[in-house]
Amino acid sequence: MAGNGNGSSQNSKKAQSLSPQQIAVIVGLLANVLDVDSILLDRNQQIQIVLTGSIRKKNKADRIAEELDNISVAELINAFLRK
Repeated sequence: MAGNGNGSSQNSKKAQSLSPQQIAVIVGLLANVLDVDSILLDRNQQIQIVLTGSIRKKNKADRIAEELDNISVAELINAFLRK
């Protein structure tokens, strides 16, 4: 007995649709808001991907802190004392 084909069509539509959470993760990764922090694989072959990020916009102090990330505290103190 042949079916009307709606069952397989509905199943493929469900498999292709993304949840709001999945869309948020994809957008976060593409916009460089989220970074992969770790990938965990347990003995049952279940995988966990830990993502970290912030939706707060970086301000001037954040950008300066990133630029100074490779400078030691002693170098910073010396630079302030020289001024």
